Amino acid sequence: MHPIHRCVFMLAIIIFSFGQAVAESEKVIPLNGVRPLWEAGIGGFAGSVPDYPAAGQNTFRALALPYLIYRGDILRVGGEENRGAISGRFVKNDWLELDVSLSAAFPVDSSSNSARRDMPDLDFLFGIGPQLIFKLVNEPGHRRLNFNLQARSIYSTDFSSINHRGYVLNPEFNYTHEHVTDLDLKVFTSAGPIFATEKLMDYFYEVDDQYVTPSRQAYDADAGYLGSNITLGVSKRFNNRFRLILGTRLGLHHGATNDDSPLFRGKLNLGIFTAFTWSFKQSELPAR
Repeated sequence: MHPIHRCVFMLAIIIFSFGQAVAESEKVIPLNGVRPLWEAGIGGFAGSVPDYPAAGQNTFRALALPYLIYRGDILRVGGEENRGAISGRFVKNDWLELDVSLSAAFPVDSSSNSARRDMPDLDFLFGIGPQLIFKLVNEPGHRRLNFNLQARSIYSTDFSSINHRGYVLNPEFNYTHEHVTDLDLKVFTSAGPIFATEKLMDYFYEVDDQYVTPSRQAYDADAGYLGSNITLGVSKRFNNRFRLILGTRLGLHHGATNDDSPLFRGKLNLGIFTAFTWSFKQSELPAR
């Protein structure tokens, strides 16, 4: 892949992944209640997040990126109603939907992580794959309960090359409740386990002989249960263009397949974050 093409591709992955991360709490509705056909804006994220699953160590992260939402008759890109992903409405009805699932994770500087010191850094990770959504409760504008079955292919990149790192399976319950209290808050929560192939487990937890120290023995990771994530957040829309989000994510790694790795440092990991979305441009044409 040409370096310019690679950069464009990676920028697109980051933007869409970031959009999915904040889309669960983002919702831009003009005052007349009709969503625009498309909109463009900026989203920002800041928080203390675990370096990697079961790292037992957090790092402060901050990021701001542009986002794009398009609500076409067939193609849909981004948006709360689409969870920031890309989907075709031809695979969508009142109880079932098929679209694309995206994910992303920050890189890790091993010199700043006590467990990984003198080991290779962890590169930026991104994942893409199909997502099957079962709509258990669907009350638009009030509450939604979905069961999402997500499968993703995971890749790492240092922006000079891209490497495949295996696959994950992530079944997840997702609940959203709007118009909570007189403050008109939106509450969202999700919970589900993550299972990973050996290649991804090796990336997180394997220790080759050359990186062995008196406190870090050699380790060969196995495929299996990675852990479970529980996310809880609240968002507030201040006008038809700006929304503020506060949230926390709890990583539960009790019983994880590789809990005896020297790089497995915490069975309970907690992250906290704040985010915002600001839509600075919206189409005059409404979405259908």
